[in-house]
Amino acid sequence: LGFEAAKDLAGRIGNGKIILACRNYENGESAASMIRQSSGNANVECMKLDLASCDSIRQFALDLTKRNEDSDEQLDISALICNAGVWVPMEQKQKTDEGYEVHFGVNHLGHFRLIQSILPIMTKSKLEDKRVVFVSSSLLKSGKIDMQKRDFIHDGRSDEVDTNNETKRKSFAPTGYCDSKLMNALTCRQLALELHNQHPPSNITTYAVCPGFCKSNLGRSVQVPFYVRGIMRLFQRTSAQGAQNIVHVTMEDTEKLVSGALYQDGKIEDGTTSVLEGVGADVQKQLWDLSEELAKK
Repeated sequence: LGFEAAKDLAGRIGNGKIILACRNYENGESAASMIRQSSGNANVECMKLDLASCDSIRQFALDLTKRNEDSDEQLDISALICNAGVWVPMEQKQKTDEGYEVHFGVNHLGHFRLIQSILPIMTKSKLEDKRVVFVSSSLLKSGKIDMQKRDFIHDGRSDEVDTNNETKRKSFAPTGYCDSKLMNALTCRQLALELHNQHPPSNITTYAVCPGFCKSNLGRSVQVPFYVRGIMRLFQRTSAQGAQNIVHVTMEDTEKLVSGALYQDGKIEDGTTSVLEGVGADVQKQLWDLSEELAKK
């Protein structure tokens, strides 16, 4: 999705700069080279960023800040697209270097830290149109956030049990992934409020998107039988098709968008929006406050 979105955007903005922030620099530079060739935009580059590492996020933001302070290279960031994501079976119990459950640590907290690090750069920019984009998922409907237990931080939410104390049938999607996608959308909503409540209100807007069920390398950590993959392809969108959701909220006139909303296929997605409203503003703000606290560590 990230590659296809970057390729599309690179072809739309002339020689405007596109920075691919990638965990694997070699793969990222190869992707940047392909985008430069296919789009004709020579101003596409790769920078190293590992959202599972607090140190990597700090270094990435520091490198951007230094470049922005260079009189020869002013980086006016018009859009920060938070697209990175992991999908790992919960039984693998993967964690980040800091001990966070990997979905929470990368998909949510990593992006939260990145946004908090880049917002000062965006705020200083004289651009009138600046936005933050979250790539969420309709799987947020299966997400849950228990702010009392807070089990999502280190261990991940365990399988639910029914009234007979029997484990319910597992979803095909890891609970941590579903929870993190719910967190993405809630963070988008709260960020919109935080930006609007600044004095004066910030001109930075924020949007979440559901790209749909797309063929991508997201499930690279999952062993799926070949016949299941064959069935899945009947229902999957291509990555290029899914990426159009990202392109839409990145390029559409802000007067036609609602900051904080979640979009799919060019419009606000009612089903997921109802889920977000059902979670409530209290949990949304509690998640934000917790994320701020953890991001400072």
